[in-house]
Amino acid sequence: MIAKAATISHGGNAVRYSVNKDKAEIVKVNFLPDYISAEAMYQRMVLKQKEFASTINKGRPLKRNVIRMEISPTKDETAGWTLDDWARLANEYIQVFDSIDLSKKAKRASAKSTNVKNSQYVVALHHDAKSGIPHLHIDVNRVDMDGKVNDDHLIAERAMSAAYIINERRGWVQPEDIYEKRRQEITDTCMDVLRSLSNFSWSGYEAGLKAHGYGIHLQEDDKGNVRGYSVLLGNSSYKSSILGKRRHLMPSKIEVTWARLHGERKSLVNSTVEQEKRTATVQPNNPQGDLSALVFRHYDISTDEYHQYHVTISEEADEIIRKECSVLDDNPFATIEDVRKTALLLFAKYLDGATSMATSSGGGGSDMSGWGKDKDEDEREWARRCAQMANCLCKRRRGLHR
Repeated sequence: MIAKAATISHGGNAVRYSVNKDKAEIVKVNFLPDYISAEAMYQRMVLKQKEFASTINKGRPLKRNVIRMEISPTKDETAGWTLDDWARLANEYIQVFDSIDLSKKAKRASAKSTNVKNSQYVVALHHDAKSGIPHLHIDVNRVDMDGKVNDDHLIAERAMSAAYIINERRGWVQPEDIYEKRRQEITDTCMDVLRSLSNFSWSGYEAGLKAHGYGIHLQEDDKGNVRGYSVLLGNSSYKSSILGKRRHLMPSKIEVTWARLHGERKSLVNSTVEQEKRTATVQPNNPQGDLSALVFRHYDISTDEYHQYHVTISEEADEIIRKECSVLDDNPFATIEDVRKTALLLFAKYLDGATSMATSSGGGGSDMSGWGKDKDEDEREWARRCAQMANCLCKRRRGLHR
């Protein structure tokens, strides 16, 4: 089982998504009627916050007013489950989540525990449309029934720690093992699809993956060239950079991999090298940092269902980020693409988006005070600093309960 948690400012949308999604089933509500609409549930949460508005958060508005949790056991772990089984899991998870003491690490007494059990929340069961894998969504009022604010410091780590504890109790597979098993299964499928193609094409590759029950998200530049892709399974996304050995399923290498499987490696390698040479000849010689002469790349980066950021970056700065970004092997939650996206968001000055991306990758928590682009800093140095900061932000948080 894996679990995620974050505080969000779009609580109304989150509750509507949890309750109203096609085939969603209400597992449990806490301090809320179970017969009212999603909108009415959220409004009751807001009313509770207004009841204590003068005392919570030192009288300032509570911007991130809902805790959003997602709990995803494996399909085998929940085979044959009823709604009562899911309710028991939700109760157990909330009890463990509340009990984890992070006060020393967060250096805040309020992080000693949360009080979700005494807060308004709704638990909904979703089934992924493609894979059918079930998972829970829990939306919690940040303000409990006594008017105290549920602490959100290191909340992603709190969620992962709770998952580790429950996995140990129940003898379930830990996140690293789930991640590695799925990564290998997807790699094997990708290789099988390549073997089945008489000629390589992205449309054929996409169709082959879909035939095996996977989705695919292609990232194209403004010329229609595929620069990256992710294989989708349920709510999980696996970047091409972490599939296979030596990244041989990435867009820059996948045609060579196809050719190797079909005994045509030499000719395709030569043509790929020639293409790289032709591409290199059109790269601008731009020692003075004249951005008007550069080719620009465009990315749309999503940090969750509701937040998407558009990033425009020069090709030169983008290449610096690609080269400077790295991820440690001991962090199973982050990929090189997660780090790169964090750097791109930093480059475009989307600080909230960057910290959210890093947190969802098992990192976060670094001091960002004073962070920003220096007045006279050129784009290359700024890109390099963004990559270095992304590497730091996406380092695995220590102290998880095992």
